Amino acid sequence: MFRTRRTRYTATVESAHRIAPHMARVTLGGPGMSAFRCDEPTQWVKLFVTDPLDGQTVGRAYTVRNHPSPEPRIDIDVVLHGKGPAARWAEVASPGQEVSFSGPKGGFSRDPQAEFYLLAGDESAQPAVFTIAESLPPGMHGSVYLEVDGPQAEMEVTWTADLDVVWVHRAAGRPKGEALRDAVLEAPVPHQHVAAWVAGESGAVRDIRRHFTDVIGLDRRGAYAKGYWKLDEADHRDPLASD
Repeated sequence: MFRTRRTRYTATVESAHRIAPHMARVTLGGPGMSAFRCDEPTQWVKLFVTDPLDGQTVGRAYTVRNHPSPEPRIDIDVVLHGKGPAARWAEVASPGQEVSFSGPKGGFSRDPQAEFYLLAGDESAQPAVFTIAESLPPGMHGSVYLEVDGPQAEMEVTWTADLDVVWVHRAAGRPKGEALRDAVLEAPVPHQHVAAWVAGESGAVRDIRRHFTDVIGLDRRGAYAKGYWKLDEADHRDPLASD
């Protein structure tokens, strides 16, 4: 079987700044992106950057947080966890640096029958959750669960849908994902047509996926759950995810 070769774009860092204590927003632009299009929530690109530690080029997947089409510009939000090569790059990214990326891939399609949306994620999935929440129509009800280190990491959010936001604070020393898992497993769900989307640490997501299908009784097609990362595993691939 032959794999389709995806277009690789060149870009320049236009700006890089903190939007939370451990989150950087890197804006990429330039004429090398003139043909790039990204018009669905949760779409992601494979970003290729140089690790400042050893000078090696690495590729990592990141959600396109903003793409003000038709402008050749995108925002990428990077968690500054201090361990991975892309996080180290984002820590020191500055205007004028060149990078490349391929994509986009993935995407989110709204369930036309959904009356209530349950969205959840840790910091790694926060950009994708926001793109979904911002795409839902006025009158759509739902809940959004977001795990962060504490109140200092919360962000102001605005969207037209009627979504309640629950910021789940992670206790010091507790493994990432556990607080989110516990909150989602205890989340009240109305007796309506419910659709769900969750991403984050693979182990926590596995438990939430099982809860969606076995406890709440959601159809697998309406309960998306993806492990974006896994403890002590670089560039994790979730074998149960669809993209």
